[in-house]
Amino acid sequence: MAKQTKDSAWAKFRAVAIGWKILAIVILALLIFRLFLPGIVKGYVNNKLNGLPGYHGQVEDIDIALSRGAYVIKGLVLAKNTDPPKSPFLEIKQADLSIEWGALLHGKLVGEAELRQAGFHIIAATEDLAKEPSRASWAATIDALMPMKVNRLIMTDGRFSYLDGATDLHIDHMDLTALNLRNVASAPGALPSTIALTGTSIGNGRLGADMKANVIKDIPDFNLNMSLKGADLTALNGFLKKHLTFDIERGSIDFYSELKMTDGQFKGYAKPFINNLKVLNVKKDIKKKGGVLNVVKKAVVGLFAKAVENPKTKKIATKIPIEGNIKDLKTDGWKTFIGVLRNAFVKAFRQGIDGEVN
Repeated sequence: MAKQTKDSAWAKFRAVAIGWKILAIVILALLIFRLFLPGIVKGYVNNKLNGLPGYHGQVEDIDIALSRGAYVIKGLVLAKNTDPPKSPFLEIKQADLSIEWGALLHGKLVGEAELRQAGFHIIAATEDLAKEPSRASWAATIDALMPMKVNRLIMTDGRFSYLDGATDLHIDHMDLTALNLRNVASAPGALPSTIALTGTSIGNGRLGADMKANVIKDIPDFNLNMSLKGADLTALNGFLKKHLTFDIERGSIDFYSELKMTDGQFKGYAKPFINNLKVLNVKKDIKKKGGVLNVVKKAVVGLFAKAVENPKTKKIATKIPIEGNIKDLKTDGWKTFIGVLRNAFVKAFRQGIDGEVN
């Protein structure tokens, strides 16, 4: 009887020991898997980036945070094969991709993305646009990097630039907050998502934009209000020389716009206000290429600008109507010119958003 009890105790001890051994093996395997997981994910992401036709890219490092269902991409660069090394199409210092736990309360499994110091560089097209990656290729790449649909997007200290060979048109220190992109939370009306953007434009203008949108449509609907205040026009001289063949000596611009798109149809306006404009500097301009002809041309422009300046506000302004569809956006040149005359001789435009479109 004592021997049976001893054998039974030994069997239990062996079973417990085997159990602990199996548990230790499992824990060790998980630790090894966790140790090598970032490298596995990094290789996967790099393969996806380099699999996008016409592009190449890489990430420097990836951290995994299993406890919150997230991974962090560091040093992401994605460039067109034709991009110069200093201006890749996309570069992100850090991207935090995770589950949006708050959305689970609404019964939806979606993600959130936080981008820090993201830069987007668009270079004026010189190659055949037919060689660009298709929408399907982009969608497949994004889905591979973020398996869940992004419902919340936060971007801090970003940059957007358009390089046309003459001027770097850019927005710096760009902060963006986009919420309810997948329509997780119920919202009144047809535009459930809210998007807010701020930044500093070329010429140190203060940019602000607010949008309500429905981004889950194939062609998103949106209502947009945008303002740009205090941008120095001389920062655009490279662009003006290339496209209008003259530059300016002094001036700033404020800009306001409302734009609405429904089912691919645009409607809205843009209101520019030019302040303290000076076009001609005879001593300086006479020495430039073109000499006297250049001075005469700028003098004519300056005289016209002075003639259409409102005597009270000392500003040149107009209202540019915008309408059409996504493939054929139109502005009315005649109405724009009439707007310049109206501001100068009839009644100055109110500086700000009119609230008539949205």
